Amino acid sequence: MNTHMSGVITARVKKVFSFTNFMKVKPDAILIKNGIEGQLDSTFFYLSGIRSGLFEGCSVIAYPTGKLCVFTSKLEEQSALKTPNIEVITFENGIQYKKLLQKKLKNVRVLGMNLNELSYTNYLWIRMILKNIKRVDVSKAIAKARCIKDEKEIKALRKSAKIASNVHPIILDSLDNGITENQLSSIINYNLEKQGASSPSFQTIVAFGKHSAEPHYSPQNYKLKRNNLVLCDYGAKYDRYCSDITRTVFFGRINKEIKEIYETVQQASEIGLSKIRSGVKANVVHNAVEDFINSTKYKGRFIHSTGHSIGLNVHDGASISKKSEIILEESMAFTIEPGIYLPKIGGVRIEDDVIVKKGKPEIITKVSRELIEI
Repeated sequence: MNTHMSGVITARVKKVFSFTNFMKVKPDAILIKNGIEGQLDSTFFYLSGIRSGLFEGCSVIAYPTGKLCVFTSKLEEQSALKTPNIEVITFENGIQYKKLLQKKLKNVRVLGMNLNELSYTNYLWIRMILKNIKRVDVSKAIAKARCIKDEKEIKALRKSAKIASNVHPIILDSLDNGITENQLSSIINYNLEKQGASSPSFQTIVAFGKHSAEPHYSPQNYKLKRNNLVLCDYGAKYDRYCSDITRTVFFGRINKEIKEIYETVQQASEIGLSKIRSGVKANVVHNAVEDFINSTKYKGRFIHSTGHSIGLNVHDGASISKKSEIILEESMAFTIEPGIYLPKIGGVRIEDDVIVKKGKPEIITKVSRELIEI
């Protein structure tokens, strides 16, 4: 990690602490504790800047000065040591881990914890070994800080979105009679990594025909037939940052009803994108999209939120929904993804990734939203 990156990490830590100013009791330090794989807190990587490794069960302590200390097993020691200006403490077993952590935090009076991501098992463990330290929840401060991306994060998001966008023409070239949803999903995943992704950012969704009416459908061995809708929802993970794009195309000659659905979703997408700008409340964006769809004959068939924040997680903590009171700010990153779903017929969704600006948003996914017939 170069000097510039070290400065970025220090700024991230200080930003998190700045968002704790509203709290009656402010933390002297923040402890982020990972669980096992599947229970990792991505804030560990946000604060530390560590680029490789799993770090199951490991911790990072952050201080208001920007100083960091990482506790790791020998399994991840080399990955941690690649990160300069961070103190690395290596433990060999659970008993030693506990003693080292207690020693490091002996002068801390108030400890912040990210309760939104902390497993109950780890919460009980921390409460047991640090019973004399007051603990406060700083999850809101962390979520706020992470929602506003720094330039390094935006650069990673742009690259992630570019990789996903570059795979779309390959999807179109791969459509043929008899290809299965699973086969097309594999083609997408392979080409994401071929383009430079470390992995897909979530389980790729490929839905043919009436399956496209299920927003979170899991691909099967269903074969593509002429006059089927093809919905692909996928994303790339690059430098740990996630993109998320959906396009729906038609394999064959489109009928009047599907065309009308598509054009309605396309217009809803343009409405959503036009509302994204700094200073706008998130639910205003959602309501504009939902109100438009409900003004058509497809009222009630838009069944999810208009978008969600993206970052180290594909769903990174904030949403553009009916109940969201978040005020959009410059450098926040969201998806805009209206859809219409008709059971036993099919569904259409169009999804793009955007960076919030003072004026028009920066749309970082670069794929046409026009209707495509193959």
